[in-house]
Amino acid sequence: MPAERELKFSLVDPAPPEAELLAVAAPGPYAFVPQGTAVHVDRYYDDDAGALATAGVALRRREAADGTLAALKTLGTVVGALHVRDEVEAPMEGDDWPTPVARRLAEHVALWQLRPRVEVATERTTYRVVFEGRPVALLAFDEVRARRPGGEREALFAEAELEALGEVDEAVLVGAAEVVEQLVRLTPSAVTKLQRAEALLVLGAAF
Repeated sequence: MPAERELKFSLVDPAPPEAELLAVAAPGPYAFVPQGTAVHVDRYYDDDAGALATAGVALRRREAADGTLAALKTLGTVVGALHVRDEVEAPMEGDDWPTPVARRLAEHVALWQLRPRVEVATERTTYRVVFEGRPVALLAFDEVRARRPGGEREALFAEAELEALGEVDEAVLVGAAEVVEQLVRLTPSAVTKLQRAEALLVLGAAF
């Protein structure tokens, strides 16, 4: 499974205005190239016994303007804000899980037993991060609304992510985060979006 590497942060303050972010980076080696704002809806699946959660795996179906993707991710390792995890992602094949994802799923659960467990709607504002003229990461500011399928209780929270594009030194990602932190406080997050959503839904809290 290919590896995904990203820095994850919780946000208390609103995401910085685009003009301010571009300006604060201008004197240095980093540049932030706006990629726009879009909404996507993720549905996370498991069986009634939580077999995937027990195995440390998350199954996601993402619906966005440009299509529907399935992703299977491991929890991987977390050190501070850095998450390194394996990921298989492929376009959905109608209502069927794509073959690369289905093969991995079969190691943990019967496909017919899968049920949607959490729905996460995200408004995401994205920037391509350029360091010394080379694209190195994607910076995303996420406004998140989570609920159980058919449920009325919602959990609201905000996050920021810096996802590496290929083999990028962690120090380069940290440097980009330090630029952003001149405008907004970044709190390292050791949990995934799914873990945070589930915890807040259990607590009945909204952040």
